[in-house]
Amino acid sequence: MANVTPNRRRPTMDPELEKRIEQFGHEAATVPETQPIPATPASASSRATVGFNFKMTPEDHRKLKALCAREERSIQYMLNKIVWPTVESMIGNAERN
Repeated sequence: MANVTPNRRRPTMDPELEKRIEQFGHEAATVPETQPIPATPASASSRATVGFNFKMTPEDHRKLKALCAREERSIQYMLNKIVWPTVESMIGNAERN
């Protein structure tokens, strides 16, 4: 099989450049660490959160997406506006009983 060229991910470069790239790869080092950056207190919105799956019918999903489109808001935003006031109300009602 004459005239077979190797399958390369990039085109062949100047041999001198190839040699310099190879040499650089062997000499590469990481930047030494400086003083650690003090951690800033995490805001409430940047803390890790817990998630869950909310199951719904395709029809309910379509309705929710239509509501989000009308309000120009995300599904997460709309569920927050619907769920948490209801949860707070139910907790308040349970404490009164």
